[in-house]
Amino acid sequence: MTRHSPQVSKSQINEVLNSAGGVVRACTENATVGVEGGVFYHDPVMLHGCLQGLRLEGGSELNEACEIIADGTFVDCTLGGGGHSYAIATRLSAAGTLHAFDRDDDAVQFASRRLAGVAPRFVVHPVAFAQLGSEIPADSLDGVLYDLGISSHQVDDSGRGFTFVGNNPLDLRMDRREDVSAQEWLRTVSADDLAYALRKNADMDRAFKLATRIVEVAAATAKEGCEILPSHIKEAVESVFPDKRRDANSLMARVFQAVRMEVNGELGQIETSIRAAVDCLKVGGRLVIMSYHSVEDRCVKDVCAEFEKACVCPEHLPVCMCGGNHQRLRKVNRKPILPTEEEIAINSRARSAKLRVYERI
Repeated sequence: MTRHSPQVSKSQINEVLNSAGGVVRACTENATVGVEGGVFYHDPVMLHGCLQGLRLEGGSELNEACEIIADGTFVDCTLGGGGHSYAIATRLSAAGTLHAFDRDDDAVQFASRRLAGVAPRFVVHPVAFAQLGSEIPADSLDGVLYDLGISSHQVDDSGRGFTFVGNNPLDLRMDRREDVSAQEWLRTVSADDLAYALRKNADMDRAFKLATRIVEVAAATAKEGCEILPSHIKEAVESVFPDKRRDANSLMARVFQAVRMEVNGELGQIETSIRAAVDCLKVGGRLVIMSYHSVEDRCVKDVCAEFEKACVCPEHLPVCMCGGNHQRLRKVNRKPILPTEEEIAINSRARSAKLRVYERI
């Protein structure tokens, strides 16, 4: 049976995308239709910057020597629709290898078909990228790529419960094999813990008041025997933020972001995976990370900063006792690379992207 894509207008989806804090990609004219279900998989953001960071293209500050490692071994930790993976695969020689991670079964199926016959050696790992260290040998990689956040197809398919366009029950699981969806999490979380998640994952103000109201709404729906819908969350948001000058869509997007990141353990996954990636990279290998909002970017900076330190002694020691030779990463670009005006014009979601590149030393 052929599934049909949800009947949601492009203007409606773009309204969500434009208010979602940069965690999803835009609907563009160049989007690719999925193999099944008419689901859209969109053009990758800052593609050439990512390829230059991986040293699969030359011509920028990220690869001034124009060194091309076409026979290397690379990992795309965020396979999604396969946009970045496809570009990497088509630049590899017959000796090259591409590994790709994604815990979303829809993404794995689509991208596997999209890349069939393209990469000389293409290995899909249908697990969370936090498992990188158990799937890939140490000191074996020339480059690791992260395109963080959720992808457009997860938003476009309203049945996945990632979007508040329409009124489908909240789900928010990237891996639908996981037991705890947003429904179960919101019905068991305390107001204190939800408030902490709203502050940590979305920098929400009035976090405790909003958390209290959402917990009350979740309890009421459970008592009524119905599922939590976006309209329920919207009621809670509007009761806490009655000022019409506040953009309701932006507030909703931040709540969904905070809950989604908690349901999927995203910050913990990022930290665990980056630490593993450092071990898996060869000396000279590159770590290329693109983030879309301040919470992700702060996590990336904090984790990588630990590996940039030569001295790991406690700060209270008057002299270095560790030898001062512990640095394992260096920044390739001192400041994050931002999208060009041309890239933003092609894909409005590129507006909030930040690209950071590190090299294993």
